[in-house]
Amino acid sequence: MWREIGVTLGVIIVMFWNVENLFDSFDDPLKNDNEFMPAAERHWTWQRFERKRDGIAQTVVSVADAYGDLPALVGLAEVENRMVVSQLVRKTMLADLDYDFVHRESPDERGIDVALLYRKDVFRVVAVDSLRVPDFPTRDILYVKMRCRVKPGMTMSVFVVHFPSKRGGAKASQDRRELALGVLERAVDSLLRAEPDSPVVVMGDFNDSKARVAGLSVPPFDGPPAAPGTLRYHGRWEQIDWFCVSPALDSAARMQIYAPPFLLEPDPAWLGVKPRRTYVGPRYNGGLSDHLPICLELWDIPPVQDK
Repeated sequence: MWREIGVTLGVIIVMFWNVENLFDSFDDPLKNDNEFMPAAERHWTWQRFERKRDGIAQTVVSVADAYGDLPALVGLAEVENRMVVSQLVRKTMLADLDYDFVHRESPDERGIDVALLYRKDVFRVVAVDSLRVPDFPTRDILYVKMRCRVKPGMTMSVFVVHFPSKRGGAKASQDRRELALGVLERAVDSLLRAEPDSPVVVMGDFNDSKARVAGLSVPPFDGPPAAPGTLRYHGRWEQIDWFCVSPALDSAARMQIYAPPFLLEPDPAWLGVKPRRTYVGPRYNGGLSDHLPICLELWDIPPVQDK
């Protein structure tokens, strides 16, 4: 049935999700992945990886029930390597839905990267770059230029980011996020100087509830959000996952937090609900992530000829 779903009425759905430590269960001596081993305290096994992998794929597919179409683009944060992304695309229900992916290895000290899934019936990749943040090892910023197959003449520049965390304190780590933001803003500025009317989408975990990118805007929420934020810590919801779009998309973009009930669980300590994460401390909890996904609807994107 899913093969029959196409881009509906010219609307393109974009999804971003920090999937919280999508690691395989094998030791990589070049990465700090020791806690995700079968014999480690977390007892992370291949079976648990498969369960999480399949749950992520099911969540991507479930977007079609809420939005009327499968996401044409899916940005992911906290994936360990190319293999786990390939497993997600090739060994789950996504295998029959014409998805492919872009991933580049980065020097992050935890060994996690970002990636981009895309529907081959909607987009094809024109160019890829991995933008390095100087001075300390963190996630690279993934840049992918796409040409739309279903809207002739339309190209789109996509950035997937996962900025440095607040580990060590928000103020102490602020310089690192500002460095990453500077790399992103210079790349966006260069694009918009060359093509002011070019559609640009930035998606990611900014680790900042007030994230902004010079030259871009944050799309408005289309109706009340399904949850007050994408992350809940000590009973307080935070919005740290964002889309930002270029002026060409200002009137064409609407954003929502995607919070189906199966991604949530009761929060006994603080009441209400919270994202159902994979682990609570060292205890296996069987969920998918401590973050909720966000979705972006893009309507009537103007065509821009590739130069």
